[in-house]
Amino acid sequence: MSTSKNKHLLTHGQAACLVLDLIPTIANRQKANDIVDNGYFAVIYTEEHGPRHPFAMGKSIVQKNPFTYKSYPRTPPASPKLSPSDTTADINLDNSSDDNESDSSTENSSTYSLQNLLAVTKSVFMKEAENKELFDFACYTTTDIYDSVKKQLPRLPEYAGVMKFGKLLKDQDFGPRMTIRVDGKTTKGRMLYKLRDSAIGNLMESAAAFRAEIANDDGNWISVGYVRKSPGNESDEKRRILLNKMIKKLRDRCLCQHVFASTSSTSSSSINERDFEAREGIIANTLDHCDGDTQDMIDFVGHSLKKVRLCVISYAGLSNDSDDVSKLLKCCKMIKTIVVDHDSHLESLDRHVLLHGDKNRIKVFQSRAGCVRRAT
Repeated sequence: MSTSKNKHLLTHGQAACLVLDLIPTIANRQKANDIVDNGYFAVIYTEEHGPRHPFAMGKSIVQKNPFTYKSYPRTPPASPKLSPSDTTADINLDNSSDDNESDSSTENSSTYSLQNLLAVTKSVFMKEAENKELFDFACYTTTDIYDSVKKQLPRLPEYAGVMKFGKLLKDQDFGPRMTIRVDGKTTKGRMLYKLRDSAIGNLMESAAAFRAEIANDDGNWISVGYVRKSPGNESDEKRRILLNKMIKKLRDRCLCQHVFASTSSTSSSSINERDFEAREGIIANTLDHCDGDTQDMIDFVGHSLKKVRLCVISYAGLSNDSDDVSKLLKCCKMIKTIVVDHDSHLESLDRHVLLHGDKNRIKVFQSRAGCVRRAT
């Protein structure tokens, strides 16, 4: 088989499946094409890595850099000659074509699962928002919310109608429904912050790129989440609820396999010294899907044989002391990337860049403007 990086070995549908973490069946390839065609990101590759390593990038960025980012053909290439060492997976990929007439009713993917629909909805609609300039606050009916989610998942009507979708919208997540008058007519809706379309684009682009990064990590990486709650006057029960929300957020959005928590610490405290002494209050490993406290995280990362992708919510969710972040990275050498969830987008910070690159890069952890709400 030719090993030239310039030779197309995947169709657009096959590449999109790899990016979206779907099995490249005929039905899934069509679905992946639809998602990409109606979304904010493109599926491309570079000459450096070749077409066997697709990833997602914002369409506007791709249009501005046509010589850097290469696109995939919609129709399959001529079948390559296979050597005995080629795998069955290669045969299935290279000799199959994108069939636009496939029956979508047989598709079985997590993309349109109720869990994923709820996660996407929570990413766009929120009861509270810190960066209000990114949101529009208004009363939204179930149909309004459904139509907005449908823009991101265009085949939603095939999996759930408005009534079925509406059952996902619980008061605890989206607030109670209330009756209001619009244009002289009575209607029921929820007062919510809706992420503006421009910000949704950033979120979907970065989330897709992040998932593509995970899909192409060759199993040599592990995503570890870390949440922190500052000391406060709220009850233990309220604190537990907020911490559980943060843990769930990292599991849903950053796909963390393990999450650790500091149940009461300030952003300026030394990371390596947090939770070193037992305190009264909530014990981290009694939280939902929590693997322990800060010391447990340091021990886990220190003994990891895989590269670690450390995921946090906002810079302050880790620390507001850049020197302390540097100490953590030097202490835990397997932390290769810090992923920061900013609500509107996911930011990936490379270890080498933080420690050896522009000194201003790590200073994003230096200061904190106001209180950042991490449990939305």
